[in-house]
Amino acid sequence: MTPLVSILIPLYNAQEYIAETIENCLAQSYPNIEIIIIDDGSKDNSLQMAREYAEKHSSIKVYTQENSGAPRARNLAFEKSSGEYIQYLDADDLISANKISSQMAQVELYGKDTIFSSKFSYFTDSIDSANIMHQRCNRSFDSGLEWLIASWSGGGFGVVMGWLTPRHLIEGAGSWDETLKKNQDGEFFSRVLLNAKKIILTEDTMVYYRVAGDSSISSQFNEPAAASTLYSLRLYEKNIEQISDPRLKKALAYNYLEFIESYYPHFPALLSEAEHEIHQLGFNFFTLVTPGKLGSLSKIIGSKNIIKLRYLLQKKRGR
Repeated sequence: MTPLVSILIPLYNAQEYIAETIENCLAQSYPNIEIIIIDDGSKDNSLQMAREYAEKHSSIKVYTQENSGAPRARNLAFEKSSGEYIQYLDADDLISANKISSQMAQVELYGKDTIFSSKFSYFTDSIDSANIMHQRCNRSFDSGLEWLIASWSGGGFGVVMGWLTPRHLIEGAGSWDETLKKNQDGEFFSRVLLNAKKIILTEDTMVYYRVAGDSSISSQFNEPAAASTLYSLRLYEKNIEQISDPRLKKALAYNYLEFIESYYPHFPALLSEAEHEIHQLGFNFFTLVTPGKLGSLSKIIGSKNIIKLRYLLQKKRGR
């Protein structure tokens, strides 16, 4: 029998997009899917729109919770789901019509401990104008560990809807951390990916991340969001503490360096904490080379000075 795939959607105030996202799921060429939608206390018409679709399609189930955030909604959606494979999808994002079918077609070839990934792109109004992201981590890997090392070392990042994941790997990794306000998906998938024997990029599939303005949590630039990001990096460290690969420790140090560059010169106490974590891992601003054209100077003047220089140059350009 064709394995069931569960598409899990947290929904909050997305009345502009939820119909398109649901239609996108219904248009999947894979024949055996269920769509689990968790409304997170929406104040607009999102819930009613989702329920109208559920009345017409038996594959759609809609549940509600008090406003508790996307991680809790995803955990509840997982509890309500039955699929052998899990496809996470936010209420404003889209996936190519062949994503699930193309990836499920390769399960027998690569085994049930494999996570499948897709290329991804950003879009605003239409996927016809989407910009494809080219990253070093957008390829296949011999293990989830190798993907994490590549990603954390400046090779790019994954997006939540990019993965198609065997249910048992999620069960082994544990739930989404409901305390995190930012980088919830990075922390969650850092645990899931460590359980994967292979990461396979399906070249013929695409996922689309909607850039919907400054209201999304990922675009928030404030101290609570920064503190949550830093906490997520500490959880990374906890997640890998039993793994002795020195490459992973250095890759983690690069995460702290990226945090400093992302938030400099704001929130100095948090920046100091990140710098302390770099030293605790056995590295410093001269042993970690920043990416980009100025990176080669890192070994001479240190990555911290490169970060300051980049900030000054951006400020001069009016960014």
